[in-house]
Order: sequence, then C-alpha cells, then structure tokens
Amino acid sequence: MVSMIDDARKIAISRLGNQLRVAGTIELGGFDLRLDTPLARRRCEMLLSRIEEVFPGVADTRTAEQGGAPHFWCGLRPATPTNIPLIGRTGVDKLWVNAGHGTLGWTHGAGSGKALASLIDGQTPNMAFAFA
Repeated sequence: MVSMIDDARKIAISRLGNQLRVAGTIELGGFDLRLDTPLARRRCEMLLSRIEEVFPGVADTRTAEQGGAPHFWCGLRPATPTNIPLIGRTGVDKLWVNAGHGTLGWTHGAGSGKALASLIDGQTPNMAFAFA
C-alpha cells in the first residue's frame, strides 16, 4: 500500500488502484515524448525486466509483441538545477507559476499548488519559505 524505491535497480514502484506504476528513467534535455524510438523501447523493456526481478509474477511483464498489454507513458519534468521549484507570481500580469520540481513533481506538486492558491488569494501559505 506504500510506494517503494529500489535504488540498486533505479526504479520507483507504487500502486495506483489495481495497477502497478513503475518509473525509473529520466532524460536530461530535449522534448522528445515518442515511445517508438530504439532508446525509448529499450527503457520500457528495462522497466519490465526490473519489475519482474523485484516482484516476479506480480504483473504481466510481456511486451505487446509477446501478447502482453503494458501501458507506457512519458512526460516532461521541468526542473531547476537544484530541484527547488519556482512558485509564485511572474512578471506577466495574472500569470503565476508552480514548476521546476524535477524528480519530486508528483510528490510535492499538490502541496506547492495549495501554497500557490493561498498566494493568489492574498493569503500567507502555511509553509513559510521564500516564494517568487
């Protein structure tokens, strides 16, 4: 019922309802979201093999060519060099930002969003740190 990270295998595992979410690679630079490139396919296969090592038989780790039905996904992770996000008002009227969390986006994004909502509402967020 909790997430886990296997540092040796470079994967993070979490349960999402009846599905198992396995994450583990990051591309530093570029905006390519395709999953049909040789590199992307190899990364997907790597995730399948590593989850089979950690939890053999728990998930269907067959590729589509093998008769399985894995769901692969990738997305961009805006990051600052320090992974300290940019949260607050920008120089553009009525434009606020909550970005730059990098590897902690899923973990910290909601809390940052709550802080940003307070700022937009003219309130002081519960967490006291320097906002933009």
